[in-house]
Amino acid sequence: MAYTKRKGMNPALAAMTAKKRDNLLVSAAAKANMLISLMVLHDKFGFGEKRLQRFMDEYYKQLEAYNSGHIERVKDFEDVLWEECGIKVEL
Repeated sequence: MAYTKRKGMNPALAAMTAKKRDNLLVSAAAKANMLISLMVLHDKFGFGEKRLQRFMDEYYKQLEAYNSGHIERVKDFEDVLWEECGIKVEL
């Protein structure tokens, strides 16, 4: 069977509802973000299994605080990082 170059969107993605597709893409981006963060912490800062696990635990706590409405805006995170660390995130 010869390979033919497909044009357009992946048929599996096209068949999904927009909301389902958006959720899948957001989940994939979140997973990539976590994996990249863990690799940087491990490769560049020497984090091992215990510290990486502690990072993930705290990350998920902060994410839950945001998702539950305890922290209302992403700007709240930005303000804390700026005020306490002098760090500004630009994307």
